[in-house]
Amino acid sequence: MSVMTDFYRPLPDAYPEMVDGKGAVRPHWQTMLQQLENYGPQNIDARWQRAQRTIRENGVTYNVYDDEKGSSHPWMLDPVPLMIPPDEWDALSAGLIQRTKVLNLALADLYSKQTLLHSNVLPSELLYANPHFLRPCSQITPRNGQYLTLHAVDLARTPSGTWSVVKDLAQAPPGAGYSLENRLVMSRTFPTMYRVCGVERLAPFFAALRNTLEGLAAGRTSNPHIVVLTSGPHSSSYFEHAYIARYLGYPLVVGNDLTVRGSEVFLKTLSGLRKVDVILRRQADALCDPLELAPDSPYGTPGLLQAAIDGEVAIANALGSGLAGTPALLPFVPGLCRKLIGEEPRLPTLPTLWCGQPKECKQVLDQLDRWVIKHAFSGSLGKPVFVQNLSPAERTKLADRIKAEPRQFIAQENIQLSSSPCWLDKRLTSRHTMLRAFIVATAEGWMVMPGGLVRTAPKADSTIVSMESGGGSKDAWVQARGRVEHVTLLAADDDDILPSRSDANLSSRVADNLFWLGRYVQRADMHARLLRTILRRLAEETQPDGSPELAELLRTLAVITEQEPAVRIPTNPLQDPGPAQAYINTMIFDRALPGNLHHALTSAANIGSTVRERISIDTWRILDRMNGELHSTPAGGDLPDALDMLDRLLMPLAAFSGLSSESMTHGYGWRFMDMGFRMERATMSAQLLRELLQKPAAFEKPVLDAILEVANSSMTYRSRYQSHVTPLPLLDLLLCDDTNPRSLAYQLEMISQHVHALSQLPDRGVLPEQTLATELVQRIEQCDLNLLVQTDAKGCREALSSLLSEIIGHVYELSDMVTHRYLAHVYSTSKLASSIGSECWNGEEDE
Repeated sequence: MSVMTDFYRPLPDAYPEMVDGKGAVRPHWQTMLQQLENYGPQNIDARWQRAQRTIRENGVTYNVYDDEKGSSHPWMLDPVPLMIPPDEWDALSAGLIQRTKVLNLALADLYSKQTLLHSNVLPSELLYANPHFLRPCSQITPRNGQYLTLHAVDLARTPSGTWSVVKDLAQAPPGAGYSLENRLVMSRTFPTMYRVCGVERLAPFFAALRNTLEGLAAGRTSNPHIVVLTSGPHSSSYFEHAYIARYLGYPLVVGNDLTVRGSEVFLKTLSGLRKVDVILRRQADALCDPLELAPDSPYGTPGLLQAAIDGEVAIANALGSGLAGTPALLPFVPGLCRKLIGEEPRLPTLPTLWCGQPKECKQVLDQLDRWVIKHAFSGSLGKPVFVQNLSPAERTKLADRIKAEPRQFIAQENIQLSSSPCWLDKRLTSRHTMLRAFIVATAEGWMVMPGGLVRTAPKADSTIVSMESGGGSKDAWVQARGRVEHVTLLAADDDDILPSRSDANLSSRVADNLFWLGRYVQRADMHARLLRTILRRLAEETQPDGSPELAELLRTLAVITEQEPAVRIPTNPLQDPGPAQAYINTMIFDRALPGNLHHALTSAANIGSTVRERISIDTWRILDRMNGELHSTPAGGDLPDALDMLDRLLMPLAAFSGLSSESMTHGYGWRFMDMGFRMERATMSAQLLRELLQKPAAFEKPVLDAILEVANSSMTYRSRYQSHVTPLPLLDLLLCDDTNPRSLAYQLEMISQHVHALSQLPDRGVLPEQTLATELVQRIEQCDLNLLVQTDAKGCREALSSLLSEIIGHVYELSDMVTHRYLAHVYSTSKLASSIGSECWNGEEDE
């Protein structure tokens, strides 16, 4: 026995995946275990810590809606794969293909002739009482008769060793993207083990999916426009939606990115409407069209169903295909198989009874402890009930519910799921396991992903493997018989590919999000710099007479953030630092306060998550690090701790600016993000100068020093003037010098360039925003610094204050003009979440 298995014990009464009945390691596990032994426990732990860090930094998450601690959960992956030998996989694949074929034919029948009802293969109640049976979809004729482009099947291995079907997922089956991410992490973490084990690759499956989607547009266009439709960032599998969109090279869209005109579907882009030929949807059937299917759905596209009926767009999976995933259909699949293809099922279904039949209902009630009770038509309406775990009173209450509404329940046999090894505390331990397999339609038939998503229970005594209940995941390794061929999704023939630099097909929603991503990142940068300047003066007495400018800086912070202190701050905060410290703590850490640093960073991360497919992994990691720096420091701690946090935070904020400038192609997406960045810096810089310079104080020199510090221009000023700071050269540097990236002139010049570049999009004449942007640049160029630094009879720099207020107002006006011309307005995710129930909010099939 391997050293790795010396203390390993499979779970009782469950089929052991890795060892046989005598405790000997099964042949197909031996190579992998030998490789683990070669790595050694310490090395495995070190590698896996790096892998987990990569998963976290890449933002691989799964969303749970009723979790009070927050919806975004990190994806849990175990380093020990589930090994499956080729012979066993061939038999399993044959059964999966047969099942998918049968369900596809069943959908075709139920949405047309309904011979399955007329011949009593299916009871009519199973169809007409089923919310997944969408009558309007009966008018759809899917291209190539293909209702199911992608099908998923949840499999459990019974104690006898037989794989059995627990659940079908047929409308928008999640998990394929997570399987791919698991594979990439595993192959990079244990490359030698992956290579030596000869594992079948996953890329051919996704290449087949892409070919199938392109084939759905065959005969209509040689260059089909394909999009991935998601219900948004709060979908449980949103990471996967963005991941697959990026991997396949398709735009990720939400319902209001699309519009239907004359039965044709179009994507709303900056350059106008672009026809959509194929939609890979990742949301539930009923949510796709609020006009015809679900009037309360905020996700869908009105008219999408009619476009599908008229054949102007192909939707994968076809609308209405969720019917095939109805839990109550499970006990009838063997009969469907015999009726539709004249074969016995190759893959058994876990014993399941639908309580809508009197005989079966009586059998369930007579042996209630034997079963797991589930909702008959939608698993999202409640978690499975393990009857054996109920008290007598709870059991009686459940029985009464079943008697009252028998059609609403199914009963599945309660089995011990198979036991597979997981890595915990530097050794192998056992957990119950299920496998989700994926099947894709191809021109030649059906193809099974060689592997899948393995899910594991969180504890040894649990058989619940859902991610919502804290379960983990594994990669499934199917061993190849021979040499594993390298497969890429890139086209083999590059001769026909023409150069392209166009970014005009960027959707207006994505442009809107990029615009606000730039704004929030710059807002966080300015807040952090101003807060750091204040904290340095609170923590360090750098001047002989203290820091007389501190009160002015605190007042300016309140103006810029529009958040006045809850209590009055003393004129000299150093004499009584308590109120100032409490205010600063609130302006950094308070989660409920709009306008503070926490709000800016959280907003940037949230918006970044909506454009995952448009930003690089490095950019996402920077956004993640920003939030990590803030949350790593406890609120209400010592001033030096908060000061250190701000110092660390400014590094990723600066990195974001540099990475976006040097790594993003300077197309329209970058222009909107940079324009948002520049507009926010322009307004906040103008506010800073106005508040601190409009009324000179007796202690103006420390105020001027503070301005340079916030503007990150102290070194530039000293190298240029080599003397103490005075107002006129400071204004020249921060107001008029268009060579200084921190000056107002530089921001306005960059904004003007972006606005003029956007005018190249289809339109006519000189646009009003071009005129306004040009006037703003000229206003700074023509200003008289000598006049601006002069004070009036009241001791105020009224000309300077008036100029800066004018610029602030015009930048806001310019922002509104750009927004109204180019950008989409959508409901906030918080409004969406509260507008409908959790069942609809999920937007796809349950984990």
